[in-house]
Amino acid sequence: MAVRTKAERPKRQVLLPIVKNGRIGFFGSEGEELPSQFTGLNGSFRIFQTVTLRSLREGFAPVKVGEQWGYIDEHGKLAIEPEFEQAGAFTEGLAPVLVKGKWGYINTAGSVVIVPEFEGVGPFSEGLAAAREEQKWGFIDKHGAFSIRPQFDDVAGSRWIAPVHPERVHGHFSEGLCGVRVGEKWGYVDKEGKFKINPKFERAASFFEGVGAVRVGDRWGFIDKNDDFAVNPQFEDAGGYGDGLAPVKSGGKWGYIDKGGTYVAYPQFDDADSFFGGMAAVKFEGRWGFIGTDGKYVITPKYDEVGNFETGTALVRTHEGWGYIDKEGDYLWSPTQ
Repeated sequence: MAVRTKAERPKRQVLLPIVKNGRIGFFGSEGEELPSQFTGLNGSFRIFQTVTLRSLREGFAPVKVGEQWGYIDEHGKLAIEPEFEQAGAFTEGLAPVLVKGKWGYINTAGSVVIVPEFEGVGPFSEGLAAAREEQKWGFIDKHGAFSIRPQFDDVAGSRWIAPVHPERVHGHFSEGLCGVRVGEKWGYVDKEGKFKINPKFERAASFFEGVGAVRVGDRWGFIDKNDDFAVNPQFEDAGGYGDGLAPVKSGGKWGYIDKGGTYVAYPQFDDADSFFGGMAAVKFEGRWGFIGTDGKYVITPKYDEVGNFETGTALVRTHEGWGYIDKEGDYLWSPTQ
């Protein structure tokens, strides 16, 4: 384990999940290793999809103990007893939990505040959370009452820029709008449930930095909140804007465009993520690295898999296991199995 001295380490008020000897532990902000007492998801451990994406938020992190999920606090202590079949991260003071096959929400004291009765839910965002009832999606408030009645066939996820995995996010309100599907077409509703942009797209993703990615036919572009195209549909795929740039796919490769649709980095990458904190993860010739907003490499591709710099540190995987790096590419925690 290679850890910087206190004089060399930047101050970080974060708790980083680690794996050691097949068990999950935590690496504290002062460099101390906290006890490894938790098992991974479904009996296995894949930190990029489980622990990191369920990492410390609002002072708590979901952990699995045996076959049940609970929460630890920012000191790595068990704060909410493991009694849930599944558990999501806290957002806006509430976390989704699965009890007897139904979803509800708990508060930071571990008390159930919204009774588990929904087929599916999303995290709270801008005061609302998506909830599914009888195969239709609507949006509930923090009392569990439907503010927008269930009527949609699907609701849009974050599409990469949000700090949670898009496949696990439903109904992500961002900048006052959320993408929803009615029948086969997607549009956008406001927090009163009124269509601000009528359903007419093949797909619709969340708004970030004033624009949202939409698909027309088989091509992706970006619209503004007036339903005007900011960047015409021309890409095979697209992600969300961050730091004024968005990943787009053309000719089977990924690059980055600015708000005017001009390439900052021409399509050359096998895969690409949204920008976080001035850096974006890119995959080139089978390895992941990071570029800056000028499109140039800051950390050359050499990792098998990476996270992002949402917390100022990034998770990386090599043949030796998982570790953490800073924005210079130096290890804060060397890879361990």
